[in-house]
Amino acid sequence: MRVLNTQQMREADRQTIDEVGLPSIVLMENAGRQAVAAMEASFEELASSHVGVLCGRGNNGGDGFVVARTLAQRGIEATVFLLGSVSDVRGDARTNLEILGRVGVTVVEITDAQEWELHFSEISECDLIVDAIVGTGFHGPLTGLLETVVADVNGLGVPVVAIDLPTGVSADSHELTGEAIEASMTVTLAAPKVPLILPPADAYGGDLVIADIGIPASVIDELEGPWLELLTRERMRELVPTRAADSHKGDFGRVLVIAGSVGRTGAAHLTALGALRSGAGLVTIAAPRSAVPTIAASRLPSARNTSATTDAVANSSFWISICALSFAVAP
Repeated sequence: MRVLNTQQMREADRQTIDEVGLPSIVLMENAGRQAVAAMEASFEELASSHVGVLCGRGNNGGDGFVVARTLAQRGIEATVFLLGSVSDVRGDARTNLEILGRVGVTVVEITDAQEWELHFSEISECDLIVDAIVGTGFHGPLTGLLETVVADVNGLGVPVVAIDLPTGVSADSHELTGEAIEASMTVTLAAPKVPLILPPADAYGGDLVIADIGIPASVIDELEGPWLELLTRERMRELVPTRAADSHKGDFGRVLVIAGSVGRTGAAHLTALGALRSGAGLVTIAAPRSAVPTIAASRLPSARNTSATTDAVANSSFWISICALSFAVAP
């Protein structure tokens, strides 16, 4: 699965809108609805929760407006806190903001620190917070009102769902330039972004959900620029052939691990496990005789000590055996 930066995500949006013909407002609608679906799957008590949706003035805020409307349509209490003035909201975001008024969703304008302080007690009573303040267009660090908002939200201890990216994290870097939302879950749009998969910024994203908002996979795959790919279980399974039921350890290659000493048997253990997980059928650990009992007692699949008197026979498609080595040590 390809990982995108800011410019690549913008280009994917542009091609989908201009060349594929999918309107931008449809992408926004899909983003908001996919975020709600992820929330419903992750938070069992969502139906009885009061959700506070923190929205910026741009398209990330527009995604948040759709989230609030969708929650309200499902009978879930949602309040929108707009960090800015209604008059500053433009385009598709403005369209979705105006719809909120028609369907009865409360929108609270917060334009400065005093208004934030005035409404913070209401925000702190929410059971769940949606972070739709800024998305891939952000370049830090945060200052002023947004810096205060992020610090206060992090101090609440309330679960936070970030839309696309946690506020304060840049799509172009895994490094942090200041305060950032500590999300419990991030619903990222179309494809993962750089800071969501690389430390230290990945720790701020929480559980990662990749939302299909309608951008074709072919558009993402053909984007120019840096190519960074996230290997998923599903992708790797395609590369690993299925093993036949009657297969055995001799069918999948053999690995010899020469490692270990008294007090340092972990290297042998971990290397053997790594070889098994990489697909080897038979792994043999060759270690000093003094280290064999410790290695043999560790939790190794189908481990057999060949220096012991009992000779078991493996009936599985993987195996670890352990043998003792004699070393001549130079004076």
